[in-house]
Amino acid sequence: MVIALIAALQFAYILDFMMVMPLGPDLSSALGFAPDQLGWLSVAYTLASVLSGLLCVRWLDRYQRRPALLVAIALFGLATLATVWCHDLPSLLAARALTGFFGGPMVALGMAVITDITPPAKRGQAIGQVMIGFSMAAIAGVPLALELARWGQWTTPFYAITVCAVVLCLAAARLLPPLGDHLAHPQHTKVSLMSLLKQPRVRQACGLQALSQFSAFLVIPSFAAFYVLNLGVPRDQLGLLYLAGGIAALITLQGLGRLSDRWGSLPAIALASVGLIVGLLPLLGGSVWWPVWLPFVIFMASNAGRNVALGAATSQVPQPNERAGFMALQSMVQDLAIASAAMVSSLMLSEAAGGQLVGMDRVGLLSIGLVAALLWLCTSRLPTADQPALLNPAAGPRQAQAKGGIDGGHE
Repeated sequence: MVIALIAALQFAYILDFMMVMPLGPDLSSALGFAPDQLGWLSVAYTLASVLSGLLCVRWLDRYQRRPALLVAIALFGLATLATVWCHDLPSLLAARALTGFFGGPMVALGMAVITDITPPAKRGQAIGQVMIGFSMAAIAGVPLALELARWGQWTTPFYAITVCAVVLCLAAARLLPPLGDHLAHPQHTKVSLMSLLKQPRVRQACGLQALSQFSAFLVIPSFAAFYVLNLGVPRDQLGLLYLAGGIAALITLQGLGRLSDRWGSLPAIALASVGLIVGLLPLLGGSVWWPVWLPFVIFMASNAGRNVALGAATSQVPQPNERAGFMALQSMVQDLAIASAAMVSSLMLSEAAGGQLVGMDRVGLLSIGLVAALLWLCTSRLPTADQPALLNPAAGPRQAQAKGGIDGGHE
């Protein structure tokens, strides 16, 4: 029930972020601003999430998980509700920034709860189940939000997210124990951004997550446009592509999550990396024998699977008294990597006279190179078999520390 609760939390958070772009025409028409300014909404949300990560890293682990999570959910719901009262672009930007500011800590606390209640040998499966919320937001949440806006007004989906936040708050109050064991750690009052970043294991985990998100989001913002404009996929079939990719991701999440628990995260990361490279091949040009939709589905499924495997590995890095702060730091690093990747890919791309995207082959090559680099880092620098560490969840943290951490140094 707790895993289902955190998955629902993930669903509400991701849907709140994802549905704004598809609702863009409704928002710009109702609030009277140009459609080309919609990108600022994502910028405001992401920057606010990064800011909240900077501010909250040192505080999230100083309180029991349940009351801290209840406060975060309540503030997230109020920020989402504030969106319906917006009357122009500046007020909408402020409301979206508030939502991102409170949503980041909410998800960090939720993932800390999962790490607290799940033994290391089962975290891959648990994180895979939580990430079902992400896939369901893409498969069902966004289409439902669009229909709610069509049946009612542009504000209706935001009212729905607010109701979800109320339900989640009540469910968390009923289902969660206080979860305060991390406060018994003798150093629980000394966790800060600097104390986390001083640890080699934390820096390496953040670097791996940043490289993972950067390599994927070089492509993701333009993936759908490439399939429609360059590969000739009909626009009305794009929803079916995402549906197929979301279903494949649901299956992959569970399969690679279980593989991570049984054999360690490295085999799962390797399989997902191969799948990502296959999914990126159409960007390089030339003809292929497979159906045009297959690489799209493989890419979505593999990206989701790699996220689960890395999440299972990095969940072992923080001490109990550092988990929420570590999750907030990771969220901040991932947001920065995503924003940077989107900026780099936009600088590499241009539009041909016929509307096709020019430069996707360069973007694809760069993404493939980074996918391979991440896999090389995992196989060449991290212990995988007899030495327990980041990619081998079967071993406990004490044994990992006794062997000197993941990079051979002493913490």
